[in-house]
Amino acid sequence: MKARDAVVWIIATTVMACGERRPPQASIAATPGSAAPSTSDLASQDGGGRTERVLESRQESGPIARMLPRVERIRGLDSTRDIPGVAIDRPGLISRIRQHVAIELPAGAIRNEGRELQLLGFLDTGFDYEAAEYQLLEDQLAGFYEPGDRTMYLASDLEPQDADATLAHELVHALQDQRWHLDELSRYRPGESDFAAAIGSLAEGDATSAMLDFVIESNMPGSKRKAPDMPDELCEAQFREGFDRGRRSSIPAIMTRSLIAPYLYGTLFVHALRRQGGWDEVNRAWSNLPTTTEQILHVDKWRVHEPPVHVGAPPFASLGSGWLAIDQDSEGELGTRIAFEQWLGASSAAACSAPWGGDRGVLVENGDRTAFAWRVRYDPGKSPYEHSQRVFPVLAEGLSQHLGPPAVHKRSLVCFERHELGPLALGVEGPDLLLVAGPARTSARGPWSSDATCSLAQTWIKEIASAQ
Repeated sequence: MKARDAVVWIIATTVMACGERRPPQASIAATPGSAAPSTSDLASQDGGGRTERVLESRQESGPIARMLPRVERIRGLDSTRDIPGVAIDRPGLISRIRQHVAIELPAGAIRNEGRELQLLGFLDTGFDYEAAEYQLLEDQLAGFYEPGDRTMYLASDLEPQDADATLAHELVHALQDQRWHLDELSRYRPGESDFAAAIGSLAEGDATSAMLDFVIESNMPGSKRKAPDMPDELCEAQFREGFDRGRRSSIPAIMTRSLIAPYLYGTLFVHALRRQGGWDEVNRAWSNLPTTTEQILHVDKWRVHEPPVHVGAPPFASLGSGWLAIDQDSEGELGTRIAFEQWLGASSAAACSAPWGGDRGVLVENGDRTAFAWRVRYDPGKSPYEHSQRVFPVLAEGLSQHLGPPAVHKRSLVCFERHELGPLALGVEGPDLLLVAGPARTSARGPWSSDATCSLAQTWIKEIASAQ
């Protein structure tokens, strides 16, 4: 569920390529021309066999110099400084990202993220989440712009049309950084994953929309069509198809869905803005930042800057002594939707997450035992509890289809016994959905085992429900 958590910005602002290492809408990929770089410009072999070469800056005759004026025109932003670039092989790209992660994130952040996904049943208990994240990046990665050193890094093995689109995309990030200071916006803030996802979605939607303009212009010279002319349904279908085509079978679907989310929903957000006010309206969003993914998914909520409802972290005294909270965070509406998609169809998950008002989750540990609790609060509808009462039976049925008949089935609570992961209970109280997973006893060398039953899960749900 938190596959966009601690690494949301790092991943969202670095990955560009789509399925088969091609940009979104690869079917109309750019045709190389005089304004575009070719792969011969972008790579050379050093003495050790590693592909790495400094690209020319704006004042010279290299690919950045040739591409930048075109991107400035398409995006309507002028560059204020040189943009250095490096073409590098994929192991080198991943190495640089690993270094960035090691500097930016606290120890254990990625591990905790994977642990929550395992407790919810989205990943196998023996799955190496961190290794899979980097494998997914290596499969999909085409290049990235690094705000820390203001440098663009581009994969050296790209086909010319992919290099064109990647360079156009990443140059937009460079222009964003020059004007709105991505380095400051991308700093890790514990417990603020939803805000990070909102900013990452704006950044990626902006760059992807401009890149699609570039692709259309390159493929259809003289056409007045722009990226927002594409119907949202078609845009979404092409994004999903591209990423699914490039995903290895060993990579769980939730990871690719989380990876695609900033691009897909950020692009739809930017297209909605451009349809109403062109790039000026996108610039206004940068000056009046979306603060939640709810605002990304519902542009009208960004216009009124609807704030999230404050939700306190679920308590866990029912588990006994010795338990410590090692992570707590908000998933936001987008994270809630992605989680619900694991139990429901995409349209049903969207409908069940759309009334999101706020949420908070907490991961707790006690030695080799671990558990997770999540509280989602819905906005009021025609009645104060309309949405929570509507969503609960839908989600309970979705869980039943995935886990089998519940061990406990009450009007406001269902609970499932799980041999490895411990109980999973879902309850409803007022405007809130309440979910607990575990406790489970973990093992680095073998299977996990349940460390509780639905009796404890029900007690824990009641404790959370009674908390302010």
